[in-house]
Amino acid sequence: MSCCRIILLSSILLAAFMSGASQDRSFEVPDYGGEAMHYNLKYGIFNIGFASISFLEDSTGCGYNIKAEAQSIGLAKIFRNLNYRFECCMDQTAGLPNSAIMSLKDGKYNFYNELIFDQYSRIDSAIISSLLSGKHIVSKNIYDILTGFYHFRMNFINESIDIGEDVVIKTFFTDEPWDLRIRYAGEETIKTDSGEVACYKYNPVTIIGRYFHHDNDMSVWFTKDENHIPVRIRLDLKVGSINGELEEYQKPTSNH
Repeated sequence: MSCCRIILLSSILLAAFMSGASQDRSFEVPDYGGEAMHYNLKYGIFNIGFASISFLEDSTGCGYNIKAEAQSIGLAKIFRNLNYRFECCMDQTAGLPNSAIMSLKDGKYNFYNELIFDQYSRIDSAIISSLLSGKHIVSKNIYDILTGFYHFRMNFINESIDIGEDVVIKTFFTDEPWDLRIRYAGEETIKTDSGEVACYKYNPVTIIGRYFHHDNDMSVWFTKDENHIPVRIRLDLKVGSINGELEEYQKPTSNH
């Protein structure tokens, strides 16, 4: 996966996701119906793209339709024309994915895949059917990347977690099971265009090597209130820092 692909993928996903606590505990199902978030992506002082995440009720029987998109703009688009879309249908009762789509366009490179999740046919596992790679038998109650994000946001952002404690969510991503690990970094007040905002800071654990110097080179700030809005993301890459700032927020129409 290219550096640009990692940057935009990380930016729109905004990191996050199931704690080291037992999976048998009860979780709240995410209910952010009607919410939409729009971000401006910058490399230094330069605008390089925008990203958005929406959580909408669907009238076709999909349940909740969650969509994340990112595109390059301006000069960045001239050098690298990127257009990424992630989409899934989430079961409104269980909070698990029923289906998911990944569409990546990077210049002449195109990638497209669809997943169907069968969470209920087997007692001890789930079945995932991939358009590209066929059938996979995976652990029960597995998330895709988007439902995993909202599961984390609903259930694991709070003051009870200790600084340095890891949060781990089992997801199915790029056609294989993937444990996404996030580390709580404490509370922090940040300056935004709207003023100072009290936040919880999390560091999705990054792999040291080609792109990152350290395992905490990605940071996400969630508002310290009941909404836990991801207002900022930063990636400290070897080639410089990428910042994503929340520019527009549409509140959920649900009672959350």
